[in-house]
Amino acid sequence: MLQSFQYKKAEYDTIPLQLTLIGDKHEQEPIIRMHGITTNQLLYCRSGQGELILDNRKYIIDKGQCFIILKNTPHEYRSTKGKWVLDIVGFNGIIVPLLLRSLKINTSGAYLMSHRDVFESHHKKLVDLAKTKSKHKLILLSQETYALLTDLQFCLTNIASNSADYGNPIITHVIEYMEANYSEDISLYTLSQVTSRTPEYLCSLFKEQTGFTINKFLNNIRLLHAKLLLVQEPSMSVNELSKKCGYSSASYFGKVFYKEFKMTPNEYRLKNLI
Repeated sequence: MLQSFQYKKAEYDTIPLQLTLIGDKHEQEPIIRMHGITTNQLLYCRSGQGELILDNRKYIIDKGQCFIILKNTPHEYRSTKGKWVLDIVGFNGIIVPLLLRSLKINTSGAYLMSHRDVFESHHKKLVDLAKTKSKHKLILLSQETYALLTDLQFCLTNIASNSADYGNPIITHVIEYMEANYSEDISLYTLSQVTSRTPEYLCSLFKEQTGFTINKFLNNIRLLHAKLLLVQEPSMSVNELSKKCGYSSASYFGKVFYKEFKMTPNEYRLKNLI
């Protein structure tokens, strides 16, 4: 389902926040918009995996993550693994700049959503309202969109792109491979094979260009996804979670997590679920 809404000139003046687009379980096709689009968009990944490209930076978008594209921002996004299913909320209005400031959203980008039930609840209400015949439908959609955006201020964490443009296609290739395959066993030998470079050269080049070792960079990617799963999947055991994030054992994952964040995975989960 993908439905857009049209507003009369008088309604632009009386409805300060307008829902312009609603998508429900939309199987996303590849998008390239060199000049952006004339509406703000919030896109939430229901299933699959895709990539978002903004300003020569690439973000991997997995299930439970979302991305926000502000109007008139050039962007691209597409599936990376089969079907990529998104829920979409498009919005405009004179109060949007104020709302985005309250959410601390200054630019387009990718975000972790710690309480996805908040989004899913509001989104379902929007979908249901979109199907009604009420003469007050646009006002009701505006109210629910406002409730969604204000509630999200407690749920969103910006994801820094790991695929910054380092000006070297070899480095970009390595980072993209790690982002797409972080759940698997990635060895230096594997990376040397996919780039057709020797392990020694690759290690030296990566450190020189990024300031990180390959292992440290890969670990940062895995920990980012681990933090997301700890909150979004409260019933998932640490053992299962560690395997999904590419760690050989739960005990090793626990040591790495504690060293980085000074708390255990379960402590982090409890802190962010309260």
